Amino acid sequence: MTEDLLLVLAYHFPPENAIGAARPFRFRKYLERLGYECHVITAADVSTRPDLRADYVPDPFVTRPRQGSGWQIERFIRKFLLPGVTGTQWAVQAYRTSIKFLSKHPGRRITILSSYPPLGTHLAAFLLARKTHCLWIADFRDPLGDNPGSGDIHDFQRRIYRRLERLFVTRAASIIANTDEAEARLKSVYPSRARDVHLIWNGFDPEQRLLPLPLPDRPYRVFSHVGELYEGRSITSLLESLKRLIDSGKLNAREIRIRLVGGARSTSLPDPIFLEAAAKAGWLDLVPHHVSQEEAHLIMQTSDGLLLIQPHSTLQVPGKLYEYLQIGRPILAFVPPESSIERILQKSGVPYQCAYSSATPDALDESVRLFFALPSTSATPSEWFENEFNVERHAAALARLIDKLQDPDH
Repeated sequence: MTEDLLLVLAYHFPPENAIGAARPFRFRKYLERLGYECHVITAADVSTRPDLRADYVPDPFVTRPRQGSGWQIERFIRKFLLPGVTGTQWAVQAYRTSIKFLSKHPGRRITILSSYPPLGTHLAAFLLARKTHCLWIADFRDPLGDNPGSGDIHDFQRRIYRRLERLFVTRAASIIANTDEAEARLKSVYPSRARDVHLIWNGFDPEQRLLPLPLPDRPYRVFSHVGELYEGRSITSLLESLKRLIDSGKLNAREIRIRLVGGARSTSLPDPIFLEAAAKAGWLDLVPHHVSQEEAHLIMQTSDGLLLIQPHSTLQVPGKLYEYLQIGRPILAFVPPESSIERILQKSGVPYQCAYSSATPDALDESVRLFFALPSTSATPSEWFENEFNVERHAAALARLIDKLQDPDH
């Protein structure tokens, strides 16, 4: 038995098919190979995966809808105070489960790692660290304060998010950001904690590489976006640009097909009349439902090009970018100027074109036109990409951070 025990609070975890499940799973996988014992507290049903060493803590808000006062309280919180998935009831249950687990492991050197979002993971870790005085690492996969993806929230709600972020950043022994922009923001907002803010990117698992597959024989080229389109991730301007290019004869509608796979909020898409006309013209294919991870990967691997939609934020990098880059076919990134995404693409070795969300219609059209002029051949990602985004290296960096926290003089 190793002395170190890492307790991971991760709402999303395999076998759940969610992009947020990958990061804590990969940390656990490679940390255990480095000699750390890991135990996970999660809202994902892990009953079929005893090998994961995890406790399944169901989220009462999801599994027992409209039952009890706790459900009504969380509903009030979600509606009026903290819009979105908060997991406050789950946080209390996860905290209690963690206390019981730790009581069975006296004398161990405990580190807590919480992976946000949702809010409940950091809330549970905060309660646990305060009760047990264990060292806590708060991993921010998304910004909490001033999150550009929070949607249309009013100033009072924004202040609550900021206060919670300050509470967590102040209490945690160490803070992890997953993009360079997010790291810079945290250091700027909390200068007294700047030395405790660390960058560990998302990335790819070298044991589960995605490689390009042969393109099917078809009379048109397919360009796919695989994943949900939600708060802030609006593809409307990009589709309108495509229509202008088709109407002007600069693109041939019969030679391209845009495939959008996954759910989408109405605010992320053009109006239904536009969508119906584009589908009828043959250049737009909507698959408005969730697909399995295997099917999602197959769609990516057999697409002529891939779309990345992040027009609202320079801070965030969608996890699908690392999947796209492994495949190596051209990427159209609909992003703001000077984003983390663009900096990664510049060094990736993979063909790409950025279309800026702040551009004029003419400039946007020219960027989109240039993308569709790229050949569909795949490229091998650069050595820089291989070194910077290999999650085995990320786990080693996390291990060094844990060791430094637990033994500062070592």
